[in-house]
Amino acid sequence: NFRNAYNYTGPELEVYVSTNYNSGTPSFANWVKLNFNLSTGNWAFVNSGDVNLSAYKNINVRIAFKYTGSNTSGSTWELDDVVVKEKQ
Repeated sequence: NFRNAYNYTGPELEVYVSTNYNSGTPSFANWVKLNFNLSTGNWAFVNSGDVNLSAYKNINVRIAFKYTGSNTSGSTWELDDVVVKEKQ
């Protein structure tokens, strides 16, 4: 899980996991989009909730935080307290 906050208008933050990305161009790998709780804006930090990675427990993965903005639209996102651990 992690905490996230944003301000201004623009696309939402996205989180992905990949089992075949090592380095280089990310678009050459396969990515699965993960679900999590998003901030409501105004720099209000929200806990993402537990992001389920149980399908990847015994394999190496890469986790990516993705934001896509443009010249005319773009939020500012902040992430904090990123924790990856096995659920007890």
